[in-house]
Amino acid sequence: RFCVALVARHIDLPPWHWARVLASIMKAYLLLYNGACMLGWLFCVLRAGQMLLGGSTYAQIYGEIGMVLMASQTAMCLEILHSLTGLVPSPVGVVTLQVGSRIFIVWGHLYWVPECQSHWSFMFITFSWGITEVVRYLFYFCSLLGGVPYPIFYFRYSMFMVLYPSGITGEIFQTLVGMGAYWKLSNPLWYRLSLITLLLYVPGSPGMIGNMLGNRKRSFKKRSETKVVLSGVVWPKTKKGDRSSTSTNQKMLAAAAAKGPGGEEAASRILKEKKWRFAYNKHLLEHVSQSLQSEAGCIAMARAGLESAQESFQFIRDGHEEMSMKVAMEKLGTNPFDSAEVCGVKDAPSKRELSLTYGAPMLGAPYYKFKAQRNTKITGMDLRKQLDKWGEYGTVEQDVVDALKTLQGKQDEWLDLSDMYFVLLGAASAMGPLHFLLSLGANVIAIARPKALMGILKQAKNGPGKVIFPVAKGTDWKGLLAKGDYDALAKVSGCDLMTQTPEIAAWVAAVAPGKRLTIGNYTYLDGALHVQVAVACDCIMQRLCKERKDTALAFLCTPTDAHVVTKEAAVAAIEAHKTAPLWMKIWEGVGVLKRNQALTSNGIEFMDAIVPDQGPNYILSKRLQHWRAMVARADGHAASSNVSPSTATSSVTSNASFAAAYGGMHIFKPLEVVYQELSLSMMAALLIHDLRNPASAAQPATKLQHPLCLFQATSFHGGIWRCPYTIATIGIPCALKFYLTTFWMHIFVAFAALASTVQYGMYGTLPKAVGQALSLIPAALVQQVSAPLVSLAAALSVPL
Repeated sequence: RFCVALVARHIDLPPWHWARVLASIMKAYLLLYNGACMLGWLFCVLRAGQMLLGGSTYAQIYGEIGMVLMASQTAMCLEILHSLTGLVPSPVGVVTLQVGSRIFIVWGHLYWVPECQSHWSFMFITFSWGITEVVRYLFYFCSLLGGVPYPIFYFRYSMFMVLYPSGITGEIFQTLVGMGAYWKLSNPLWYRLSLITLLLYVPGSPGMIGNMLGNRKRSFKKRSETKVVLSGVVWPKTKKGDRSSTSTNQKMLAAAAAKGPGGEEAASRILKEKKWRFAYNKHLLEHVSQSLQSEAGCIAMARAGLESAQESFQFIRDGHEEMSMKVAMEKLGTNPFDSAEVCGVKDAPSKRELSLTYGAPMLGAPYYKFKAQRNTKITGMDLRKQLDKWGEYGTVEQDVVDALKTLQGKQDEWLDLSDMYFVLLGAASAMGPLHFLLSLGANVIAIARPKALMGILKQAKNGPGKVIFPVAKGTDWKGLLAKGDYDALAKVSGCDLMTQTPEIAAWVAAVAPGKRLTIGNYTYLDGALHVQVAVACDCIMQRLCKERKDTALAFLCTPTDAHVVTKEAAVAAIEAHKTAPLWMKIWEGVGVLKRNQALTSNGIEFMDAIVPDQGPNYILSKRLQHWRAMVARADGHAASSNVSPSTATSSVTSNASFAAAYGGMHIFKPLEVVYQELSLSMMAALLIHDLRNPASAAQPATKLQHPLCLFQATSFHGGIWRCPYTIATIGIPCALKFYLTTFWMHIFVAFAALASTVQYGMYGTLPKAVGQALSLIPAALVQQVSAPLVSLAAALSVPL
């Protein structure tokens, strides 16, 4: 690429032309490489087979094909370079292991040792490697030309189940023969290194086969999948004709920036960014800074961002032309649903008491040690004491403590939710308040897909609450519920936020007439889909707010965002950095940790807690929610949008890296990772406080310093605002702490084994302690075990 760029500077041709030239050169090179390698291996297989059938010895066959085999195998070293440079998408580690193991065989043993050339294992590697590579290179060759015939595809992902074990067997015996026949006496160092390499085959061979099994499963699944027919909310097409998220992502943030104090100049900087995936956080910080310049400007920016989203995102439906979300909401917004309901048979509790589900005082300790107590409920004075501990430690801000104490003081009145109606978008979400609300007798309007909805209904019938849900018009839902026929009910109930957005909005606008609705977005999807569902939810919320003026909104804010913070939190972060221990300073000195210091705009402080690895789509979906909350509040609607803490949900901790980082996060005071049960109960309690307390920040009548202070209020940030270092940089020390604490014995054994291996490889001796341990094994036992191995080696023509 660099060379082509240099040429392009001196020849007046557009950049896109040189991109095509580069692509053509690379394609021609790969075609030549794959074709040549395929022919080389094909010659080896066919000639070896012909000579073997003709009665030639293994040594004679080597004399005929040896140099071609060596050249073909050595050429594979280029594949490591291909992988490193991104020319092909293969993982570097896997390619290096595969190529390296074979180079070790051909240049470490086969080429130098005549006994290897005349041994039967030479035929194993010739045919196993050769057939594998002929099929593989033919697969790549056809793929570059635009299509792989099914037989080639099938053999590529099936023959390895036989050829990998046979090839590995050949490699092992080639090594054993070379060691015993030549290297033991001529070069003891190489003999020992070969022995160590053989030991690596024990974990390496199953890993290689397992990797191919995984590739096979994914490849067959991908090939069998029918082409996805786009439907519902989709990203708009770009100038290239695809539906990439990057340009739209930039466009929406630029539309908001254009209405702020930076104007078109600020918008231009966003649109000109070439590395959006790696620079989006910088532009988001600038967006927050610009928003803080004035209240009116902030609201104008939010409105522009929301309008850009609804005009940019498209809606696809059979029988209609592709249209913007804004048009779709107007054109297709008719109500095809009836309203069904399930009322719980259980009476509401006679005494209502605020409780939080909190296992133990985790402050300063790893959360996973309290897993057994995670469902423990705390109430009364125990709850008040715990709230004070959180406030003092810095896990929450003082207004969270005050809000929940206020709610507790009015718990018998405010926790009677029988008069409240909640529309839950993504009602079955792991982080939604469904269970909390139903347990207090609330009326829940559940927006969920059929399968998830059935689980909600079964849960609701055994509680004091009520669930209202959409069913197809004309459905005898009462009869189906009376029969308990949930399978039949599932076929005619529920809805899809992504494909039925206009109809859901129409139904929600008409449901529970005369009642005040609180609509909350609790959806989450991976990657670009998260933005799509966020746009869908926003369109529904906008219509509901327009048609029902008393509607309240609810969101969950992520702590890993750029939030306005309290002055106390900003000062606490500075003080924490001043008193940080030496080991933290060392990590900071080598560039791993970055100081957590508040930024200031218009006299208001905000903290950069963005984790870039989460990606621009995640932060954009959260920005849409921020914009809607501020706009709705400015228009007179209550808007509850509290920050939730870092939560150890099963989806998060299933990722080994996240699990390790979470497991060590407590070493950075005052960070605390919590279990899902606490997050759910805490955030639901704050939601009720926001709606019940006329003086809460959620209420439009409450004066805030700035609209963005809505996300500062009652924030359970889990200590992120007060931590001495940014959440984006503490991952490595946290993970290291977790691994050293949890797996210290494994690590010690691994290092001891590595040290012993290195000592043996270099000097032919083992550490004294290992030698003494081995000497304890009875000689008779050693003789008894080794005798059959010696006989087997003789039978397989392996010299010892």
